[in-house]
Amino acid sequence: MIKGLCRSSIQTHDSNMVNTGEMNGSGNLMDFLEDPLPDVGTYEDFHTIDWLREKSRDTDRHRKIIQKSKESVWELVKSLLDAWSGWVVMLFIGLMAGTLAGVIDLAADWMTDLKEGVCLTGFWFSHEQCCWTSNETTFDNRDKCPQWQKWSELLINKAEGASAYILNYFLYILWALTFSFLAVSLVRVFAPYACGSGIPEIKTILSGFIIRGYLGKWTLLIKTVTLVLVVSSGLSLGKEGPLVHVACCCGNFFCSLFSKYSRNEGKRREVL
Repeated sequence: MIKGLCRSSIQTHDSNMVNTGEMNGSGNLMDFLEDPLPDVGTYEDFHTIDWLREKSRDTDRHRKIIQKSKESVWELVKSLLDAWSGWVVMLFIGLMAGTLAGVIDLAADWMTDLKEGVCLTGFWFSHEQCCWTSNETTFDNRDKCPQWQKWSELLINKAEGASAYILNYFLYILWALTFSFLAVSLVRVFAPYACGSGIPEIKTILSGFIIRGYLGKWTLLIKTVTLVLVVSSGLSLGKEGPLVHVACCCGNFFCSLFSKYSRNEGKRREVL
């Protein structure tokens, strides 16, 4: 009987040691969260993230990287790349957002002038760009050059008069309505989240709220195209507010390329 008690106590002690080793062997409380369990580690649409959990996950990930960096040179290089990934992401976001802002500005200027006329040397030139290479342009009349023609001059060969005024006015309204209709149609059919300035929704997302698709690639594409259309149509709005949404879409895109940010909603919001 004494032997049986001893054996049972030894087995109990061994099992406790095994369980303690399993708990302490990992060395991290968040290891069990690495595997996708039902209703664990994921966020549904229109829900709020757990800031404390995301912070713990990032701390645990950083601790593992430091431990592995001591094992080999390759792991050390990977740790350095992870440390510099934030700067790389911000560089790419700045380049892409700046490029899109420049394209939007140039395209909006061109389409705005397209409502009034067209450049004969190249239809893709705006009024200002069309007169840059003209030898007949003076400083006082720098917007007047033979290369740029109004629609009345191009269609009925008249620059003055009632008929020219009516034709130019009609085409101006027609172009504006066409741009507005295209913008509304693209947003309604392909990307409903591209409507509005996007700043209130961005503030909501930064506070920890989940809105799936609001910063997606399709929203970025439609927002960029329709922003050019609505500004060119002459509607009472500007580019500043929507460009905030465009920049956040760029940030979300590059965050998805780095596991440091794509697997952690808290770190993703640091970039945004």
